[in-house]
Amino acid sequence: MFDIPVAYATMFVGAVGALVPMWRAHGTNCRVRIAHAAMALSMVAMMIPGMPAGIHLLEGAVLIGLAVFVTGETMHRRTAVPCAVDLTAMGVLLLLAPTSAATPAASAPAPSGHHHGGAGISTGWLPLVVLVCWALLTLHLYRSAPRRERPGVKFAAAGSALMILGMTPMVV
Repeated sequence: MFDIPVAYATMFVGAVGALVPMWRAHGTNCRVRIAHAAMALSMVAMMIPGMPAGIHLLEGAVLIGLAVFVTGETMHRRTAVPCAVDLTAMGVLLLLAPTSAATPAASAPAPSGHHHGGAGISTGWLPLVVLVCWALLTLHLYRSAPRRERPGVKFAAAGSALMILGMTPMVV
């Protein structure tokens, strides 16, 4: 997907970031562990050269489905919500990757008829917005955690920050 060694290095850091919350896994359940393993596998799959773009669409859909799966158990909300944020953001970025990485074709003629704006708006900025929102949500979840829970939440926030760094090459 990328030919730049720095991009591979950041994606590797992102894969490690997906595994960081599992290091302190005594407070997580099996669903969260499965989700973090899937995110790590997804990051590794991005580093495989020659991978068809359709695989990334499938990965994105699976990660978003896992976000629903992770939040299905209410007794582990403290670990499930940050994981679901990571899954959703990474899934959306993967779903947007083929359209944002493609080179724009010659502009097609605008359709006739009545429409309200939006026809000339480019979606090239949308992955950047997702990445920034992901970072802000991660910061909010860390800062809103009670002080007694912050040591455990620190691993989830650190893992999220590393995954955000790992997904940056998809946006840039």
